[in-house]
Amino acid sequence: MRGWLFAGLLLLTQSGLASERVVSLAPFLTDLMLQLEAGERLVGVMDDDQRAPELPEVPRVGGYQTLSAERIIAQRPDLILAWPSGNPSILLDQLESWGMRVERFEPQRLADIEPMVRELGELLDLTASAEQLIADYKRDLARLERPLMEDSPKVFIQLWDDPIYTISDQQLLGDALRHCGARNVFADLRILAPQIGRESVIAADPDIILLFSGEPENDHPWHQRWRQFPQMSAVRNQRLHALDGDALVRPTPRIAEGLADLCAVIWQQKDSAIKPSDR
Repeated sequence: MRGWLFAGLLLLTQSGLASERVVSLAPFLTDLMLQLEAGERLVGVMDDDQRAPELPEVPRVGGYQTLSAERIIAQRPDLILAWPSGNPSILLDQLESWGMRVERFEPQRLADIEPMVRELGELLDLTASAEQLIADYKRDLARLERPLMEDSPKVFIQLWDDPIYTISDQQLLGDALRHCGARNVFADLRILAPQIGRESVIAADPDIILLFSGEPENDHPWHQRWRQFPQMSAVRNQRLHALDGDALVRPTPRIAEGLADLCAVIWQQKDSAIKPSDR
């Protein structure tokens, strides 16, 4: 039997103990480990081309399309944190068949983050830290929540141009819009990130067009294209915005910071930001 597989099978004897050697197969789970101040337990992480400064020496076990069972086992983990939507099911099943402990996390709503944090806190024997994160997160959500009203703004979120991609309400960003008291004009589409035509956006006539981009909104080429249609409410009322959406795509308690930025853009407020020092 290959040595790395034998090492993995030996970890069966460690069941029931707080996990001390953790491999994370998703960037958001790596982030959550850091928020729980458990970064020193990470012995392997997925490589997403955004090397966390807190983890300069932690081995990478592969990228989204290149995760390696051999690299994972070589780190001798007693816990593997997995993301079913982003990890090959055949890999996760294989690791489990070799006796590895694989815990799957698939948060799709803001409300899913609380039980995920609590479960991971229990796995790491860090329940007090987890409960503090949860309390701060729930406080932030309550502060930002606005009800949906008949006159709630209609928002079109643009992820890409030519072809145009947007979001449905089947995923986290749609839930974030609702929490801010706004309506997603393509909420009912069944695909998480559907491709749509420009004519569909014009017909939906959103009150706000929001690009997820780090480029300045005034000079953004995508906005320039929309300005060719002055009959649209968002163009007529100068509600074309850009937002760096990185903080909104990783489902951890820190998503509240991105949610605050999103709500501030929608409601044209300047004092909604939640900074790490607030927490």
